[in-house]
Amino acid sequence: MHRGSPAKEAHLQAGGELRGILDELPGLVWSARQDGSLELLSRRWGEYTGKADAELLGWAWAETDLFHPDDHARVLETWAAFRASGKEGRMEARLRRADGVYRWFQIQAGPVLDDHGGVVAWWGLNTDIDDQKQAQAQAAGEQRLLEMITRGEPTSAILAGVVYLVERGSSGLRASILLLDEDGLTLRHAAVVSLPRSYTVAIDGTPIGPSAFSCGTAVWRRELVVIADIENDPLGALFRANALAHGLRACWSLPMLSSDGRVLGAFGIYATEPRTPTKSDLDLLERCSRVTSIAIERSQSEEALRRSEAYRAEAERLSRTGTFGFDLLRRDFTMSDGICEIVGFPSKSRPTFAEIASRIHDDDRERVADVVRQALRDGGTFDYEHRLVMEDGSVKLVRVVGRSRVNAAGQHEIVGAATDITASRRAADELQRAQAALTHVSRVTTLGELAASIAHEVNQPLAAIIADANAALNWLATDPPNLERVRESLTAVIGDGERAGMVLLRIRSLLSRSPPRHRACCLNDVVRDVVPLVAPELARQGLVVQRVLSPDLPQVSGDPVQLQQVVLNLMLNAAEASKDMPPARRRVVIRTFVERRASGDFVHVAVEDAGVGLDPAIDKARLFHAFYTTKENGLGMGLSISRSIIERHGGKLWARPNEGFGATFAFAIGALP
Repeated sequence: MHRGSPAKEAHLQAGGELRGILDELPGLVWSARQDGSLELLSRRWGEYTGKADAELLGWAWAETDLFHPDDHARVLETWAAFRASGKEGRMEARLRRADGVYRWFQIQAGPVLDDHGGVVAWWGLNTDIDDQKQAQAQAAGEQRLLEMITRGEPTSAILAGVVYLVERGSSGLRASILLLDEDGLTLRHAAVVSLPRSYTVAIDGTPIGPSAFSCGTAVWRRELVVIADIENDPLGALFRANALAHGLRACWSLPMLSSDGRVLGAFGIYATEPRTPTKSDLDLLERCSRVTSIAIERSQSEEALRRSEAYRAEAERLSRTGTFGFDLLRRDFTMSDGICEIVGFPSKSRPTFAEIASRIHDDDRERVADVVRQALRDGGTFDYEHRLVMEDGSVKLVRVVGRSRVNAAGQHEIVGAATDITASRRAADELQRAQAALTHVSRVTTLGELAASIAHEVNQPLAAIIADANAALNWLATDPPNLERVRESLTAVIGDGERAGMVLLRIRSLLSRSPPRHRACCLNDVVRDVVPLVAPELARQGLVVQRVLSPDLPQVSGDPVQLQQVVLNLMLNAAEASKDMPPARRRVVIRTFVERRASGDFVHVAVEDAGVGLDPAIDKARLFHAFYTTKENGLGMGLSISRSIIERHGGKLWARPNEGFGATFAFAIGALP
């Protein structure tokens, strides 16, 4: 400022008027001589520093602890630079308060100029900006912590940073972060900076509850808990002796909540003197608790994601499955490690779509392309199988399921999964072969049991052939030969031979090991082919076989030989159940009929007996289990095999008790349209 200005005139006044004005101004006002030595201080200097003016005026201030040790030299250098420039300047430094606390001030100094522009004195104003600096530091610290969270830095480092931020910003405060254990009942320390280890170890594992010090109670209540005086507050009883021994006199805790309201833990702040938290303390606690919750929740989410990814990868490995996605617009193909495993590439190699497509078998490539094109054109799902040719020439069979969809950005994409079914298909084929072999053995065993009946069935036409042949010879021996009678006898021989041939053909079919061949067949014909084989044996046991066959029975799709095996087994079981019955109950009735349904017709075959019936104590489902038998010498395989055969025909086999005596075993197969 220049001479002639109100400030200059005030500066020149010798009375107390200037001092009175300066004392009313906010901040620490001062003036200095041309050489920089202090000349005048406002009243607020003494109030703030606790020092008398004489301790600071002149250059005495430079010999005191007025400025923070880290700032002292810089203040002297900057003050010298201001004086050398002769211009107004600003700097920031920490000034010691009467209680020993250093606070940040902005120091503003300006020259007082004479009429010729020369500096004759200096004026100055020190403004307390500590709260602003702390707020800026807190905001910057919180920003750094959020950036650490975004970068995915270790949660332990982030939580330690939060604790450090609290302790740096508030003199005399110590902080800790405790997380709720997996059991949801205890708290464990997750971050501690300056709290004594002997104290934190003693309280680690704090159970939550209504009187569990500050942190355990805060989590229990889900609200802020303040213990203003640990020595006298009942809530401080749990760890009172330990806390006081470490100089901790007050504590307040805030529960940390996730975005969905779950309690994650507690943020605790300790003071070294009994007191309640100030508004700034609570604001700091709230902000730091919020940042901590974000860090913890993100860490838990990432851990859950890692765990989920690990489970998914292991599930894919165990099930030989992989997942994929294809963005058509960007030609971006993403896949899991399972896809690489299936296609035969290293898990981290990330082959291109073209490289994967090159492994598709030449004979399947066009069909696969057609399926994908149709899915893209029509939308919806797809499910198909194709072969992959590996680098070593081996072949895999893969099942692919997926769907075409339009994502949120309006772009077409395909998502799906592929499963290596090579081993399962091979096992299924082996199982089918084993079942076929078992079915064949069962047929052979059954026919062995019917050896006498079959022999009788064959012997009848053979005996008739011999008798008719002898008759023909006798008619030829007459004089003159009776050629008409000879012709009749030979015709009978041919008929009996054809009948014997049909019996042998049926037996040969049942004994053959040819794979199942489904074709249109009539279940009436199946019954007609079986009954002659078993009827003689049943007749020998005094059993009567009655056929009640529905006329115009619709055909079914099936293997006649296997269906004959089922009918044969059911008839023999009926005979076994009836053999010890009175003569009136020694009968087996086999019926065929059609059941009309809206979903389609079903052809039924039912074998009824009047035998011992079904034991009500036995679960009827057990009758069809392998190795379960009620026969003295049975293996328990007949009904199990029969059920498997019928189910492979898309039908159902069941048993039910009759209203009078005995039981009925029946099966139904869908009729052909």
